[in-house]
Amino acid sequence: MKVPSWLRLRRRRKAASTACATTCPTCGREMELEDKDTSSGVDMRTYRCDYCRKSHVVDHGTALWKVLSDARESGE
Repeated sequence: MKVPSWLRLRRRRKAASTACATTCPTCGREMELEDKDTSSGVDMRTYRCDYCRKSHVVDHGTALWKVLSDARESGE
């Protein structure tokens, strides 16, 4: 069967590999959340990898409560 000239075949693209915050940087396996601390205004989370038995601290940026508090103060 001949393909019409106006029809273009598209190749399937591979999904982009995204680095997830819960992926262990040492072995690449999924980590579990161990601790979450937002008391300083910064969202710091500690993840533990069961496979390589290491803990990794990940900075997720400014805590949500801090952003909302700053927005409320600037609105007053």
